[in-house]
Amino acid sequence: MPDVNINQITKANIFKDIIIILIILVLSKILLEAMSHFINKAFSNKVDEDGYRKVRIETLSKNLYTVIRFIVGFIIVMIVMDMLGINTRSIIATAGIGGVAIAFGAQTLVKDIVTGVIIIVDDTFRVGDWIIAGGVEGTVETLGMRHTKIRDYDGSLHTIPNSQITNVQNLNSGPIKFECNIYLSYDVPYEEALDIVNSVSKKLKEEEDLSEYIVEDVSLFGIMEIRESSYVAKTTAVAVPGYQWVLARRERKLIIDEIYHRDLNPSIQVVAIANGKDANEKI
Repeated sequence: MPDVNINQITKANIFKDIIIILIILVLSKILLEAMSHFINKAFSNKVDEDGYRKVRIETLSKNLYTVIRFIVGFIIVMIVMDMLGINTRSIIATAGIGGVAIAFGAQTLVKDIVTGVIIIVDDTFRVGDWIIAGGVEGTVETLGMRHTKIRDYDGSLHTIPNSQITNVQNLNSGPIKFECNIYLSYDVPYEEALDIVNSVSKKLKEEEDLSEYIVEDVSLFGIMEIRESSYVAKTTAVAVPGYQWVLARRERKLIIDEIYHRDLNPSIQVVAIANGKDANEKI
């Protein structure tokens, strides 16, 4: 019976293990590069042509890649330790228990981050948009992974956890309507009310600093209410997002000027702007 060289067998096994470990490292490197390419490709169409949100998207993709790299690295370490004869079951069990404990303790944090990622990827709103979210209305100043900061009309800064943003009304997402109610005496016929609105619409379009932001001209929508001594006529128009308020204020001023110019009694004919929530107007 030939002699068995234990040293040679041991060296052969070690050499074999080293080769396997090297193969695993190379495969993991290829896998990570493939995942990096996939992530970059997935997020590339989320960046606007002018580069808007570029930094935020890049940060998001890098964070996602870091998480994947950590998971792959953890799996490789477990495989190598198992090959070296180290009991990895207890380590995995301990890690699992610790992960569950951390998950229970950080549910809100995780929810905030996940919601922040969804907001960025879906382009729900951007920094600078005027939105209504989390019971707050104002301009978005910061869109973070954990929270969103909104500056309201009074100047107060509200910090809202992303998990609390369940419903968003974005007033900058597209052309937006602005309205105005005019209370007129029955001494003013409907034809004159129509003429007032047409005159105001023409003057508003002639203003160089505002006309470019008008999407649809001011027009008389119709009579909305009949009262004992007056009737309510409503005007409607559509503006470029963010300019509906200044256009509505200017329209109100032109209507008042038109009423005085026509010698209509201002104590009877009153101009009233619709409720802010309905007309998106700030008084």
